[in-house]
Amino acid sequence: MRTPELVELSLSSLMGGLHDSLAAGMALMCMQSVYPIYIPMCSTGES
Repeated sequence: MRTPELVELSLSSLMGGLHDSLAAGMALMCMQSVYPIYIPMCSTGES
């Protein structure tokens, strides 16, 4: 394996990991902000 390929591979995997953690963090924050509103909606049965 040549060096450029190795660098590209590690860079893409790094970006992928960053994107995954960012997406997880965003989803977590979104869920936290929506949860208080979502629970009454679920309990009343209105979606």
